[in-house]
Amino acid sequence: MDGKLSADLLKVHNANIQNENTKGKSTIASSASNMSGPTTTKLSMKDRVMGVGGGGSQDRSDKHSESSSKISGVPGNRFARIRTKLRLHTLLGGALSKRSGSEKGGPTRVLENTYKLGPEDGTKFNQQKAEQIIHNVLNMYLKDRVYDEKKFPQLCKTLSDLIKERVKLSGLRRYKVVAYVMVFENKTQGVHYTSRSLWETNLDNFATVKYNGSDFIAIGTIFATYYE
Repeated sequence: MDGKLSADLLKVHNANIQNENTKGKSTIASSASNMSGPTTTKLSMKDRVMGVGGGGSQDRSDKHSESSSKISGVPGNRFARIRTKLRLHTLLGGALSKRSGSEKGGPTRVLENTYKLGPEDGTKFNQQKAEQIIHNVLNMYLKDRVYDEKKFPQLCKTLSDLIKERVKLSGLRRYKVVAYVMVFENKTQGVHYTSRSLWETNLDNFATVKYNGSDFIAIGTIFATYYE
């Protein structure tokens, strides 16, 4: 009886030892796996380029999106300026270069072509009316004046602009106007004054007036060409 009990106890003791050995091996294996870190898979160059098989591509895309959002948010960025120009171009009807209307920030209008080949009634250049305007301007600003070589150059520019604006306001439409005034001292010398132009004789014309001062001579000329 004692012999059987000792044999059974020996079997139980050996079984316990084997169980403890198996548990110890499993613990060592798990600790070794933890020390080695997470398992990684080797990717080919194609998979790396395509971003297959890893979370690195997602991280890179997130970083790229963050950097792009930071770049787009920087003031003065040229892409932001381009977008602003395109938005303004759309709001203004696609006509940034053709402005018509107020220069003080008013709405911009796009005008269609009229396809007119000639001036309307009452808007054609009138030579007699232009000559009268030139004569009135020269007589008003040069009367009782003495020739002054320092003051007259600037005065000629002012008179040219004044003649041009008054001719435009006389009812002229769709004409390009060029006006100039020439003044020279009168010392009984001979002067030849000529001009040449290439234009449509039925629509384009010119007007010139000579004014005699006390010691100078002034010539005012204006050219008007019809603009289709």
